[in-house]
Amino acid sequence: QILILEDDNYFLLRLRDMRAPFGFVETATEWPLAKELLSSNVYDVVVTDINLDQIPDGMQVLDEARRQGAMRLVLTSSTNEELITEAYHRGAQHVLGKQSAQETVPAYLNGLIHQRHQRQIEQVFDQRFPTTDLTLKGQVTKLLTMPWQGRSLLLTGPTGTGKSVLGKLMAELVFGINAPFVHLNCSEIPDNLLESELFGHEKGAFTGADQKREGKLKLADGGVLFLDEVGTMSVAMQQKLLKAIEEKTFYPIGASKPEKSRFTLITATCEDLFLKIQQGTFREDLYFRLAGLTLRLPSLSERNSDILLLVRYFMTQTHRKFVIQPEAMSLLQSHSWPGNIRELRQVVANLADEGNGLVTVEDLRSILNPVNQSRASKTEGIINDDIRHFVKDNGLRAYFQLIERQLAEETLKRHDGKITSCM
Repeated sequence: QILILEDDNYFLLRLRDMRAPFGFVETATEWPLAKELLSSNVYDVVVTDINLDQIPDGMQVLDEARRQGAMRLVLTSSTNEELITEAYHRGAQHVLGKQSAQETVPAYLNGLIHQRHQRQIEQVFDQRFPTTDLTLKGQVTKLLTMPWQGRSLLLTGPTGTGKSVLGKLMAELVFGINAPFVHLNCSEIPDNLLESELFGHEKGAFTGADQKREGKLKLADGGVLFLDEVGTMSVAMQQKLLKAIEEKTFYPIGASKPEKSRFTLITATCEDLFLKIQQGTFREDLYFRLAGLTLRLPSLSERNSDILLLVRYFMTQTHRKFVIQPEAMSLLQSHSWPGNIRELRQVVANLADEGNGLVTVEDLRSILNPVNQSRASKTEGIINDDIRHFVKDNGLRAYFQLIERQLAEETLKRHDGKITSCM
């Protein structure tokens, strides 16, 4: 996102053409319009002349751009050293002569955009998605710096690892905060309602359809559609989704004409989609459409070095301030965290609400133990460690489907494949 302020219309057109390959360009020839644009948009780079015909001049553009956190490039025909000195004091990263702009601007602009991206990425890992895991940071950085609009992104990993958080973050940073972001958890909606949620419906299409309703695919036009727990979708719905992804068109329920949507798809699942493909419950062709780009979020036990970082991060988000004693911090780091980041966040929230101002080991155990005891009481009896691990990695629905398939196969085998004998 680039903003150019220049009162020479001819030179402004030349600048706009030079910057077009670098991103989206907006222009202004006067300060009031530039000020309005700066107050309502987020720009990566602001390019301004400092010899404008009006008061306030380009120096105040620098002040405003600096407050907004944009990178700042100044163009001037002046050789006045005091003017150039003031521009640098007011926050300009570079001051370039207009006479050589054709040759110099693209290179300096490219450098500023690179710096901007590096700053944004550092802020992501400091403020939005804390991690010290080098592999994970490298994968997220790659996704944030490559143009993947129009391609699909599949996020996998155990439940509670932050797939929804990362999906929303990706959408915001890659597509912009003003682009549509439409979230739908497929596991929360019965299959007979999921089609209407995705594709929408016409008035009178079915009982209860009192008015026309736009589906999530249409609402995501020009932005991101985030489908969480996509592995729970029925095979019939998978077929309809695949067609919509490939053609970027779909029919709302009851419609005679197709609708179009230029959406980018992000999907997430905690289930093993390869296993579901083998079981016949997930389409292989849909998998390869979803997995244009893939990123697996590791469990918290795989990112042990992030535990204390995340604890301190969640502590900054609580209303009540408290301190965790070193021994209690050690206990937090040694905990297995089967619920991953979601569990850790809840524990920190509970410490803020229930614990002492100085959290001790005893305070922490009083919060962790009920969780462990509840978990143990629910897993007694026929459940063994193999089952626990399978459910943790693939989800409960996949486990039920596996049991159903195995029981059916065993029953058929006992009756020599005769279905009537099984009944």
